[in-house]
Amino acid sequence: MPEPPAHNPMNLTSTQDALDRLAESESHYAQAREGLEHMQRLATLGTLSAMVAHEFNNILSPIIGYAQMALANPGDAELSRKALGKALSGARRAEEIATSLLGYSREEDGTSQTKLIDTIDAALSYLTKSLDRDHIQLILELEDVAVSMPRVNLEQVMLNLILNARKAMQQQGGTLKIRAKSAQNIVHIDLSDTGGGVPPQIADRLFEPFVTHDAEADHGDTKGSGLGLSICKDLVTKAGGSLTFESTPGEGTTFHLDIPLASPLRQSA
Repeated sequence: MPEPPAHNPMNLTSTQDALDRLAESESHYAQAREGLEHMQRLATLGTLSAMVAHEFNNILSPIIGYAQMALANPGDAELSRKALGKALSGARRAEEIATSLLGYSREEDGTSQTKLIDTIDAALSYLTKSLDRDHIQLILELEDVAVSMPRVNLEQVMLNLILNARKAMQQQGGTLKIRAKSAQNIVHIDLSDTGGGVPPQIADRLFEPFVTHDAEADHGDTKGSGLGLSICKDLVTKAGGSLTFESTPGEGTTFHLDIPLASPLRQSA
């Protein structure tokens, strides 16, 4: 009868070392992904800051113009009142923009659930410039539900998708439609634009890191890093959901998000 193989403590040690190195690598990978998420949020904040600077110029130009005219005509009370009115309305608008930007820059508040309508409204407010000024019609068809995803993460996803849609339609205008409907403990969100669509040559790799088709960035926009959609997919997947898309060149793109409903709603369903 053959002898059983001798116990070799060296094999056990080597296996344990390999497992330890694997665990360490997984920890480093998780830390790297968190770092990339933070970097993408900062990159989006930079894009918003550029938009804010442009909008502040639009606010300041009439204020300065009316102030100069009022100073040149000190006896014209009506002109002075108009100048003060322009200054007040401009200051209030600037305050709204600054408050919105501060809202986006806040850190995670620890909550794991968020109201869908409130989050999408916040993401739209971060644009600083309404979509209709780019001849983009906004259509919202949303259910008043809560989803099982941290608000700051859902804001990041929705804002990136909205910014991409806006850029796709900025030259010719179009329609942005955001529709959300719940079924079987899942919220199905469709975000559709009527832009130029995703080029077929990158469609299969659209969610890969560093893949971008912003080669012709204009209107003050900067070329994207190619991390936005990759991070969006990771954030949605982390929440137990999914992010996919369909696109027809020349006709537009629709992103499909499936996100679990918040726990209280699941329990009452």
